[in-house]
Amino acid sequence: MSVTRVILPKLGLTMDEGRVIAWHKKEGERVAKGEILFEVETDKANMEIESPAAGILRKIIVPADATVPVTTLIALIADTADEPLPEMAAATSVVAEAAPASGIASAAASPGLTAPAADGERVRSSPAARKRAQELGVEINRVRGTGPGGRINIEDVESAATASSPGGNGVPTGGEKREPLTKMRRAVADAMTRSVREAPQFSISRDVDMSNASLRRKAASASYTDVIVSAAARALRAHPRLRSHIDGDATVTAERIDVGIAVALEAGLIVPVVRGADGKELPALRDEREALEAAVHAGRARADAFGGAAITVSNLGTLGVDRFTAIVNPPEAAILAVGRVADRVTAIAGTPMVRPMASLTLTVDHRVADGADAARYLGDVVKELEAP
Repeated sequence: MSVTRVILPKLGLTMDEGRVIAWHKKEGERVAKGEILFEVETDKANMEIESPAAGILRKIIVPADATVPVTTLIALIADTADEPLPEMAAATSVVAEAAPASGIASAAASPGLTAPAADGERVRSSPAARKRAQELGVEINRVRGTGPGGRINIEDVESAATASSPGGNGVPTGGEKREPLTKMRRAVADAMTRSVREAPQFSISRDVDMSNASLRRKAASASYTDVIVSAAARALRAHPRLRSHIDGDATVTAERIDVGIAVALEAGLIVPVVRGADGKELPALRDEREALEAAVHAGRARADAFGGAAITVSNLGTLGVDRFTAIVNPPEAAILAVGRVADRVTAIAGTPMVRPMASLTLTVDHRVADGADAARYLGDVVKELEAP
């Protein structure tokens, strides 16, 4: 007999805490290993988390709507219904269940504000909350914590900042409206700032005749994004530098070719990943891409849907954009920006002809690859797309 500790996993480099959205099992119910156990909200998306073991969910320590730091013990799974549990589980659950739900407790008082902590009293707050308080100029010891045990989270800090600003609570003042960034918007801002700050980047572009790619797309009932993701993945086989990333004073090269797809949501940009994209036929790739996009739009993506991509494809052609330059999504080394497919006049064997053309712009981290490497790779992507 054994007891399995269920912890809140760290689902990204920038994740310091997460909010448990819902439990898919009740205490006393049996759960299978790999079955969805709970949902968590991170700075990227809502994710479904699988059970790490089979057994009976004996104790839910952190209830739904509570925000806790990563690696916090949130539940216990046991082999049997009467197996003794660790004594600390009961004490921890009392703290979690007694805490008000995040974002609710401060409605009666000045939003987000409370009396300063007494001298020597430790303010319970997450690292992300302390960082955010410093950015917004908020005194952390004056913020009312709504997390477990009164812990201060990012939302509490932003609520306090909004309340103390002119026209607090986002009410327009002088023609302006102040709204705190969402978790996803902050994640995008942090990632893009890090990318531009740390990675010297350059971009190259090529036009591609999409005639044959369009035939394959129609035959598989796929999208232009699908055929481009497939071409980008297959071409990447021969270009290890383009599927590498910097790690300290070394480069790390991915053996499996996973491709990220930039998806625009109302709250910000998110990048789910097609695993082993180079080995998938177009119909299978289409199905996986559609499932990923449906999951992120519904806020029910699985935890393994993000991270680890060798390259990202960003297609704004669906929005009528002819060409653009994207910023590398760290820690990846390259991103492929795709413009719209449109009829253009081009020379074929010296004769002007109308063809469906698209512009591809590849942006690369100059630390891992040079212009010639990027040009050869982009050339291979074009060959994949133009092949009969």
